Amino acid sequence: MKADKRLMKRGADACAAQDITALQTALLVREHLGFRRASEVMGVNQSVLSRRVLALEDALGVSLFQRHAGGARPTGAGERFLCEVQQALFLLQRAAAQAGAAGRGEVGRLRLGHVWPVSAGPAEELLRVYRRGAGDVEVDLRESSAAGLAGAILESEVDVALMDADDAPPAFDRLMLWSEPWLLATPLDGPDAAAAWREGAIPPVLCCSNEDWSRIQRFVVERGGPPGGVRVQHTSHDGVLSLVAAGAGWAIVPQSVATATRAAVRFSPLPGRPASLRLCAAWLNENDNPTLRRFLSLMRLTSFFEGERVSPRLAVAGRA
Repeated sequence: MKADKRLMKRGADACAAQDITALQTALLVREHLGFRRASEVMGVNQSVLSRRVLALEDALGVSLFQRHAGGARPTGAGERFLCEVQQALFLLQRAAAQAGAAGRGEVGRLRLGHVWPVSAGPAEELLRVYRRGAGDVEVDLRESSAAGLAGAILESEVDVALMDADDAPPAFDRLMLWSEPWLLATPLDGPDAAAAWREGAIPPVLCCSNEDWSRIQRFVVERGGPPGGVRVQHTSHDGVLSLVAAGAGWAIVPQSVATATRAAVRFSPLPGRPASLRLCAAWLNENDNPTLRRFLSLMRLTSFFEGERVSPRLAVAGRA
């Protein structure tokens, strides 16, 4: 029975020593050199503060204060202890603040995939908007094909991707963003593109390896161009446009690619029926990264959001 009482007392002492309120009370008594002024600041009865500090001293087995008629002054051991307590509480408060910021998506990392350049046009402005509201979030960009980004999302290597809404797998959530026209890119010193197209004098149409060549081929064939005239280039969009500027062929690109390039290229509307690329942000809803949630929330506040979220129609194989 006595052993049980001793264990209970040690447990109570340990709780008192770990009581943050007691530690904060002791720091306040130290700051104001007495219990009376500390009680006025805290709005707590002086006797309550006194009992709280006494319980802390009992738990530690050391006197923290020398009490006298005019107040209380820390002992040598008390001063050393309270200095370390002050540092520990600061670290605890900072850890709590950082945890809160992480939970709100204000710190951490967002892995953002994209098919087309994000260095100009709406995508560039979208990134600026996000960075202004994202706090200290680190943004990792990954450029790839739509299929490559879909695989990366499934493997948890990318949080969200900007891609053509038609390319987003039906099992993904999608936030519909902006639309932009497809344009025809021709050399600045080349012949009139519209006349050449009408006459069937169409050079090879070059396509970046990140692009869906079959879509580009469809654009060409639907407008009377030759089948099989698309050549995939294993380079970037800017590399393709450099080849266009050098006279190696034409290209069909979204407006964002046109805006981002520095190549000496002329852009004109795509012959025939206009075609538009509709951008969306695609992700897996099971991804619980707070930075992703904040990204999506901020996107809804921009002018690029078209007011629609598309939920998945099918479950991802092997996933709930």
